[in-house]
Amino acid sequence: MSTFYIGLKLGSNNTWIYKSGNGLVLREPTLVAVSTNQKNRDFRAYGIDAKNLIGKTGEDFSIFSPISNGIIRYEDLTVQMLKSFLKKVFPVKSFGQKIKAILCVPLGINSSERKKYEVACFKAGITDVYIIPDILSYAIGSEMSLQSDLAQMIVNIGGDNTNVAIISGYNIISGYNFSIGGSIINVAITKYIEESYNLKISPDMAEHIKTEICSLFSTYSAKTKVIGINSKNKLKEEITISSSELYPIVDYYYGKIAEAVLSIISSSSPEAIADISKNGIYYFGGATAMVGFEKYMFDKTGYKVNFSNMTQSNILGIGELIKYPQILKKIIKNN
Repeated sequence: MSTFYIGLKLGSNNTWIYKSGNGLVLREPTLVAVSTNQKNRDFRAYGIDAKNLIGKTGEDFSIFSPISNGIIRYEDLTVQMLKSFLKKVFPVKSFGQKIKAILCVPLGINSSERKKYEVACFKAGITDVYIIPDILSYAIGSEMSLQSDLAQMIVNIGGDNTNVAIISGYNIISGYNFSIGGSIINVAITKYIEESYNLKISPDMAEHIKTEICSLFSTYSAKTKVIGINSKNKLKEEITISSSELYPIVDYYYGKIAEAVLSIISSSSPEAIADISKNGIYYFGGATAMVGFEKYMFDKTGYKVNFSNMTQSNILGIGELIKYPQILKKIIKNN
């Protein structure tokens, strides 16, 4: 009988799988494509295959993530999607094969929401599931020193939500998550362009605009071409948009993140605040790559900004827990 250990992140935007002995083996969009022309949803594609269908299907198709804001919204589709991903990781299933998974979930989800993750994993063929807070996996994967009683603050800006926490050792002292992330900013950009220019754009175009010209410097000047469909005449159209137009959007959302950081700190003990003041705050997530991020967050919070360029730190942290089960037991016990 074979037993395999995997690290699993079922994110609203992407799903990651780490396989013991192989490292990161899968990273695909958390997307499903379903036919809606019948009473029962007909599962057609998942992951990258579903993403490649965006804009290329009829009205009887829907393409979406079965998980949003860190919560499973469609259990049946999550199960089918996860089964499909596991088949890629384990193309040949041996008799009596067991798969044990360490699954990371966002802060603040309740017991029934955690149960949905467990059930989805079991139905997809995973034998045992160990659930840990997502934010700890980032700290472990980035090689932060967690052995001491030093209080450290971590902010992870995800696709649909942001997790903010103060940790000491492998324990979460305080923290919560809220619905602001990179994808939320994309939606705001999409809405602005449609309302201002009568132009409908794709999610990929919104992401391109954000990474190409958005900045947290109010005086930053850049322009880019935007291609979309005119919402009135339904024809393809091209416009040029400037970074100054979008600054109010990014300022609003990143400002909310800074407010959350200060809110957590204000309710912390003097000892924890002293540690954070000395060592600064650790930021994770693709949203930290925005031009001007470091200065903006320092100006808003007054605390030194540390950030990791390791885009895989989350899933690599789970991989470390597979290697060191004693640390996993400590995390499960204390969190």
